[in-house]
Amino acid sequence: MSSVITWPQLSHRTTPTSPSWAQRISARLLPVPPPPAQGAHPDPLDPATPAPDPQSRPREWQDAFASPEMEWFRDSLRLPGIADVRTAVLDDLSSYSGLTPDQCVERCRNWETWSFEEWFAADRSDVAGLTNFFQTTESWAFDLLWYAYLQTAGSAYPYSLLALQAVAGHGPGRAHLDFGSGAGVTSQLFARAGYETTLADVSTSLLDFARYRFARRGEPARFIDLNNEKLEANRYDVITALDSLMHVPDLAEVVADLHGALRPGGYLIANFDVRASSSDSAWFLYDDDMDFRAILLKTGFVPAGRFGGYTAYRRVGPADTSQQLRMLFDRLVFTGRPRRVIRSQGRRLAAALQGKAQQPAVMS
Repeated sequence: MSSVITWPQLSHRTTPTSPSWAQRISARLLPVPPPPAQGAHPDPLDPATPAPDPQSRPREWQDAFASPEMEWFRDSLRLPGIADVRTAVLDDLSSYSGLTPDQCVERCRNWETWSFEEWFAADRSDVAGLTNFFQTTESWAFDLLWYAYLQTAGSAYPYSLLALQAVAGHGPGRAHLDFGSGAGVTSQLFARAGYETTLADVSTSLLDFARYRFARRGEPARFIDLNNEKLEANRYDVITALDSLMHVPDLAEVVADLHGALRPGGYLIANFDVRASSSDSAWFLYDDDMDFRAILLKTGFVPAGRFGGYTAYRRVGPADTSQQLRMLFDRLVFTGRPRRVIRSQGRRLAAALQGKAQQPAVMS
């Protein structure tokens, strides 16, 4: 096991700055940007896969890929005696699942087709069905671990690394919670930066896989099964909730739990990926982020910086005068009924234009 790198060595080059008022207003008023494309994952070793072009990446992506933290990330994915990240990732999956490494590559690349099969194998129309999916899914372990490998290869957005850099230098606290921890890769990276890390998930299958991976590396961590355990109050300095909150049916309750679990002044790093309802986005539960914004403000979270599609929120008191003014302004301008009507009409127009663009051309 590699030694933990001390905190003062952490690079701050991609720490996001607080958005200006113009940027905040623009982000609120303009329609939600289209979600990232889904589908099969690439394989960097496949000759048919184009090599990553660093110059085409956003600046923060380029800086993150060249930062010292990227080597921490790679090192956290390696295994004792296995220095190659890809080989270590496939060894984790192969030894756990009983599949060959080549079979694991195919499972990783085509995880989404497999995930659809898992989803439509039962009724997911209520909370019980949704919970059953998360408790039993196997495809997501292959998706998440392969995506971690793609981040280290420069073929995927390095969201775990940027989440770490987003809180660099914000106070002395070192208690981290990864909410919706999946395979545990974000927790591993925070542990390398000197954090005491806790993994929490409703997915029993993913927690079991994460435990297996941590045990193989001799890495300490706490695990919380959210099906039968609660988050400890006033316990954490940083909570990451990366690509997880849009799968939560009881959003207001969960956001309140996260606020209570943070210490005053702590940070929540999160995103809220909304998708139009369709079979291609079955496990995405929301088609708008306006309620999410309102819930965050009401609960006591203030936007403190952005990186890519993710935001750092600082925990404040919901009864603070400044927070009450933010809530009032938000209701009047961003989440009130007039804004909802405008947004709804804008979506209908965008959908109509998209449908027209996709119609086959008629030859005269």
